[in-house]
Amino acid sequence: MPPRAATLKIELDEESLAIQKKKQGSKTLVLAGVTAVVGALLGIVIGGGMERRKSHNIALEGSKLLAEEVDKANGEIEKLADVLKKAKLALGESQYPENEVKALGAINIPFDGTYLVGKGIGLMPTDVNRLLVKFAGDSERANDQKDRLQRVLNGMKGPVTELLAEKDAPKVRWGVSVGRGPQGPLASMVTLPAPFLVTSKENGYKWPSEFELQQGNKKVKVGRYEKGDPIEETAPVIPVDPGTQGGVCPSDTLIRLARELGELETTLRGDKSDPTDERTGLVDTGNGLREKLKTVGQ
Repeated sequence: MPPRAATLKIELDEESLAIQKKKQGSKTLVLAGVTAVVGALLGIVIGGGMERRKSHNIALEGSKLLAEEVDKANGEIEKLADVLKKAKLALGESQYPENEVKALGAINIPFDGTYLVGKGIGLMPTDVNRLLVKFAGDSERANDQKDRLQRVLNGMKGPVTELLAEKDAPKVRWGVSVGRGPQGPLASMVTLPAPFLVTSKENGYKWPSEFELQQGNKKVKVGRYEKGDPIEETAPVIPVDPGTQGGVCPSDTLIRLARELGELETTLRGDKSDPTDERTGLVDTGNGLREKLKTVGQ
């Protein structure tokens, strides 16, 4: 019968057991510390990645929404530019742009600074960010300019209509009074108290024989010059041909309206008539912005 294997029994005294437990405890603390550091590093890496993905998604979604809104704004810009062009043509043909003035009130470029809120534009490329801010600011200014122009056209409908009508039925509005100057006769321009027609189909129509003009604090009746010496104490007035008036005293009202209509149209569409000095319009800015928004996140 083969001998049985001897059982090795090691007995440790209390001091040895204490030392062993202490060593195991130290290893556990070290392992726990290492695990905590690794866990913290992993948390930072994973958390940072999640934050980056979140920012990327916000910018991507915001760019899509903004591209759609820029498209809508561009449609209104084109519509507004068309109305302005028609209004300017109407004035050029001596017609008050009634329909166009009404249309201006119904058009508004739907884009301003509020459209940028919550779209993550700070997470987009710098050039896109700047272009968005510029497009929003230019759109607001164009809306303000359009509203001001509509108020002027509405408020001055009567005078504008009267001025336009005078193309076929001109009226005398100015006169010349001749007095003595330091070197000889000197003419002065005067505004007549009431315009009168140059010609009329009415039988017996005559120009006024006298005018009541304001001189200082009083009104003085002055005759219309017909013959003789025009230099008198109360110099008679010589009516000015309205056909010649435009060359030296143009109608500020019509000129200002035509200029503002043209300037706003140029603001919207730009001006490419001079290749050496091209002006970019709001439509161009919108088209460029829309293309740049499509590249966000790529």
